[in-house]
Amino acid sequence: MSRRSHVPNLLSATRIVLMPAVLLTAMGGLKAWFIGLLIAGLLTDALDGYLARRFKAQSELGRKLDSFADYLTMITGIAGIALLWPAIMQRELVWVTVGLVAFFAVVVYGFVRLGRAPCYHTWASKVLAVACGLSMIPLLAEWSAVPFHAAMTLLVLCGVEEIMIAVLVPWHEGEVPTVWHAWRMRREKQK
Repeated sequence: MSRRSHVPNLLSATRIVLMPAVLLTAMGGLKAWFIGLLIAGLLTDALDGYLARRFKAQSELGRKLDSFADYLTMITGIAGIALLWPAIMQRELVWVTVGLVAFFAVVVYGFVRLGRAPCYHTWASKVLAVACGLSMIPLLAEWSAVPFHAAMTLLVLCGVEEIMIAVLVPWHEGEVPTVWHAWRMRREKQK
């Protein structure tokens, strides 16, 4: 195994290690540092999967590490926004709650039905990661909440898709790009 094959997992681990610093900057009222460190964490999210595919270093450990880093980044980001922009958080609380319920419904369903958190890394979830990050710009700048609302709607749809995937292919533990792919996998197994 080459050294390059460890880079994706190192990036996911870096995201995990960054989150306490992100939270500390929020607690200290340091908006610029909070945003900068959070963006650095999100960049590791953009790179780890790409590099894992490029270096042919995909693994179950990598998927789980990436998913855990995603969960931690989301919780830390929301906590930081609540601390630094309390008026925005209060105004958008319904949307934030809907997004959190959709996000963690998949995790809970996975543990209840499959005994593990599903780590499908669907195409929709990859688009969602970018959409959520970009939707923060107009939201926190107080320009518009519409992109954030659209991202939360997409989050609900992603959650529904991932639960459908878990229903269709409960045995599968790797990446599943879409529910259509899951349906095809189920049909292949039934042959």
